Amino acid sequence: MTTHILLLLLAGLALLSTFLLPGLLRDRLLPLPILYVGAGYLLFKLPLELPLMNPEDARVDRQVMEYITEFIVIISLAGTGLKMKRAPGWKSWSTGIYLLAIAMPLTIGAVALLGWWWIGLAPASAILLGAVLAPTDPVLAGNVQVGPPDDDSSEDEVRFGLTLEAGLNDGLAFPFVYLALALVATTNLSESLVTWAWWDFGYRIAVGTLAGWGLGKSLGWLFRAYEKRVAGMDKNEVKEGIFILAATLITYAVTEMLEGYGFLAVFVAAVVSATRTQANTASRQRSYEAIDQVEQAVLGIFLIAFGGIIATGGLADLTWPGTLLGLALLLLLRPLAGLISFLPSRLPLVDKLAISYFGIRGVGSLYYLAYAHNSNQFPEIDAVWSIVNFTMLASIIIHGFSVKPVLDWVDRRMGRVEEGAAAGDSPGGFRDAREGTK
Repeated sequence: MTTHILLLLLAGLALLSTFLLPGLLRDRLLPLPILYVGAGYLLFKLPLELPLMNPEDARVDRQVMEYITEFIVIISLAGTGLKMKRAPGWKSWSTGIYLLAIAMPLTIGAVALLGWWWIGLAPASAILLGAVLAPTDPVLAGNVQVGPPDDDSSEDEVRFGLTLEAGLNDGLAFPFVYLALALVATTNLSESLVTWAWWDFGYRIAVGTLAGWGLGKSLGWLFRAYEKRVAGMDKNEVKEGIFILAATLITYAVTEMLEGYGFLAVFVAAVVSATRTQANTASRQRSYEAIDQVEQAVLGIFLIAFGGIIATGGLADLTWPGTLLGLALLLLLRPLAGLISFLPSRLPLVDKLAISYFGIRGVGSLYYLAYAHNSNQFPEIDAVWSIVNFTMLASIIIHGFSVKPVLDWVDRRMGRVEEGAAAGDSPGGFRDAREGTK
């Protein structure tokens, strides 16, 4: 059997498992992402002619990893934006804003400082480590987010705050990746910092936001006009899934062509579409289901590949200090940064604790690191890869097993018993049971 036929077989089995396992594991304790990563690890340990997966190895084409993870994050951000039911505003979005404006910079700074002082990384590599590990992942954090467009049972501050954070922080973490790139290549530090401040932090964020708003409005108008034109035809003539996928890719590509942050634009465009006053819930639900199926299909394959990364040396350069830093980020640094960010907030302490705890790391971190590694040569980059791989693996395990009991505890303490029961029905899936049973 040739390698490419074997890979096609594995891809088919992964897709079939994505269809079957969430229902079969609904009453089991084993989270589905852990199962996929474990299966990938075992497969790549077998004496089969499978490709080398470790991005630290010079023989691996990291461009492929960059493009695949980029696509997964783009699709996930579109789905996350479509779930948003609250119009933008300080009062409605304050929970997520606290996390983005205070917790994320604190996390980046803390990880970078420990990476430099404790691990011994060069300053540019330490900042890169902080930047790639700071964002809460929109892909693997689906179980702690609000439900799909037609479900209002999960519109509490814990899930909404984590959804908003996951949607926006992938775009807002990019400036710090560019800061690391600027530092590793600079010959004039002050000039590089000024350029970074107005271009990478100012211009790119502004363009990403404005392009997302404009394209979201324009493409939304186009879809509504088309819907009216074919209103008397068979409903199957209106393919919401095809349209939302096209709109997502167009929004991302156009924004990147304008040198803005495409991730930010995709989320903003989806939010504009989801929160407009005349939005059709049924249409949004069909769009969300279509984009979510694409994401889940690619994610299942990628998690098996991530198991392959671990099996082929993805943790080879991991040291005990690096291990402790990854665990400290998940169990100490992120929770503390979250709690500090909520000092001005009037949220109940239970909600603050839950939001601060669920800083799930995942696919976005691998994309940022692959992007940076492909853009320039960083000192100690292999150590950075190992720490990021370990942190993602630890997050999948720790948060995967704890999401059900923690959210159930929060719902009981806040008097949301029925919602808590719904939240805990499916510890095995990529997504919450509310979505899997629609």
